[in-house]
Amino acid sequence: MKLEGERWRTLVSTVRLGKDEYRVVRPAQPVKHAPLYESWVGAESCVDKAAARTIAMAWAFAMRSPRTLVYLPLKRTDAEECVWSDGPFLDLVLLHHSLGFRLSKWKEVRAKLGPGRPHTVTCQGFGAEPDYERLHHKDNRDVLRGEISGDTVFMVGSAPAFHSQGQEFRRLAEDGPQFMHENPGEHCCAEITEDQRHWKWLHVIYCEEHRVHA
Repeated sequence: MKLEGERWRTLVSTVRLGKDEYRVVRPAQPVKHAPLYESWVGAESCVDKAAARTIAMAWAFAMRSPRTLVYLPLKRTDAEECVWSDGPFLDLVLLHHSLGFRLSKWKEVRAKLGPGRPHTVTCQGFGAEPDYERLHHKDNRDVLRGEISGDTVFMVGSAPAFHSQGQEFRRLAEDGPQFMHENPGEHCCAEITEDQRHWKWLHVIYCEEHRVHA
């Protein structure tokens, strides 16, 4: 299934804190199988087909949305048995560093989201494959910064930084189901590296037990 042109149903909220206003976009329906938790590699999630699609659509949207906080509530899950760590469950927020958003404000923003306005996002794709030579060059500064604050994983970066890692999620969502069907028992994942501190800071694994859920 190609993601470009696919529609993602979301809820949009506008939250005002003093003189500041924040736009938050989140899925209209709960993400049932994507438990996100802290592990030795940083943050890790185990997804089925539907969850992989949702996370990929959210990432593609975040790439092109520098004025928006993209929020994936992943703490509440129907798949606790698929967690491979004792780490606490976490939510995920994607945002551009140009927002200048202080992570300490997030809990207050989240508490004021309200029901949100229904909105449908059409996936515009992930663009061309990144320049991997430039991406891995020691002088490259367009890298993602990952941070766990409170009960949330924040991925923060520029548009080029989000683009450079987006193909990982595209491949997971588009090619993962066929790979899992043809290679039972094999490992299938997206590895998002933030910088030199972590090998796989955000590690999203296709669930072997529940891989085919729609």
